Amino acid sequence: MEMEERIETRVSPEKVWSSWERAHEIVEGRKGVKKFRYQVLNVVPGKRFSILWKTLFVRLLFSHSVSPTKWGSEICYSVQIKGPFAWPVRWLLGKKIRQNIGLVLKAIVSQLEEESVIKANHR
Repeated sequence: MEMEERIETRVSPEKVWSSWERAHEIVEGRKGVKKFRYQVLNVVPGKRFSILWKTLFVRLLFSHSVSPTKWGSEICYSVQIKGPFAWPVRWLLGKKIRQNIGLVLKAIVSQLEEESVIKANHR
């Protein structure tokens, strides 16, 4: 099962990608060990990447993509939950994950659009 949210923004795909690069080290195969173990996968620079997080019986794949539109870009986040305990995790956390994906997208778009307005006003 995949949970997905999409949002359109007036911000260019390049600015969206740049913000992701500031937030994540987007390098294919990169492994993180700070607070939790993850791996960066499916990197297509300027377009998409995924972060795989694993526990003993569950794998979560967080995918990020951005594509150009006539007036800016479309941003898509999706989460796939796999593994032997995927069903209970989806049942317990699915609604919360779906809500959080939407909130995160709206917050990112709001921040990027605000940054664009500030930069335009300082020219």
